[in-house]
Amino acid sequence: MSLPFTEQQCFFVAILIFIVVGFQRGWRRELVSLVFILLAAFLVHQDTSNAVGSFIGRLPASVGYAAGSSQPQTSAVTGFLGGPFWSLIIFAAMVALGYYIGNKAFPRPSTPQERFIGIVPAVISGAFVLGYLSNYFKTIGGRSTVSVDVQSPDPLNYVAVIFFIAVIAIVVAVIASRRKAAKK
Repeated sequence: MSLPFTEQQCFFVAILIFIVVGFQRGWRRELVSLVFILLAAFLVHQDTSNAVGSFIGRLPASVGYAAGSSQPQTSAVTGFLGGPFWSLIIFAAMVALGYYIGNKAFPRPSTPQERFIGIVPAVISGAFVLGYLSNYFKTIGGRSTVSVDVQSPDPLNYVAVIFFIAVIAIVVAVIASRRKAAKK
């Protein structure tokens, strides 16, 4: 299956979506979301679902041993969250939790500069989400998880573009704040 877009077009459309969302949500909400996205990107890997399943499978034996059982029970660890698909679900849940907490913790932005500064953490969040998805869809265990005729873009190749967008957003926010201060 081939898509009618190149990898760069897909990347920039995704970053544009994150820019619009960041502009709408403001910098405070996006900063909370960025923290959760960074945690998810660094803590959730393809093997995370296996590690979580192993932890949950060994939890009853550990609790029994801590409660005073004379011998630790060695039980076979079942595949509670088997497969790399659950790692993607865990990542998506952490990202969604970040957006939810950001919306609940802070009110909607009231000034234009709050909105424009929101673009900066949104672009960084978008780069990390796309980086995680790019790494996830490349290969898991030597086999391809998704076979699409488009190469996954590497966000590290676009650091200059992301930095440029962030600088432009900060400049626009400073100009907007100076105009508001000059009117008072």
